[in-house]
Amino acid sequence: MGSIRFYTTAGCHLCDEAWQLLEPVVQRRGLTVECVEIMDDTDAEAAYAEFIPVIECPQRPRPLYWPFGMADLYRYLP
Repeated sequence: MGSIRFYTTAGCHLCDEAWQLLEPVVQRRGLTVECVEIMDDTDAEAAYAEFIPVIECPQRPRPLYWPFGMADLYRYLP
């Protein structure tokens, strides 16, 4: 079972939309998701504040930035 990080922040409607896409894919793939609230993590805020929602997978060299769709998730996630 792998794990990924989902960078988000409270009240972000784009993050809510991304989660609706992400949740069924991670369940099908048996992945765990660490949700990172960027306002609680200064490094995450500096890196992703302008780009959230963002998904980071350790097996990939780069994060997946919004906008993404279901097909993008299936290609990106292990």
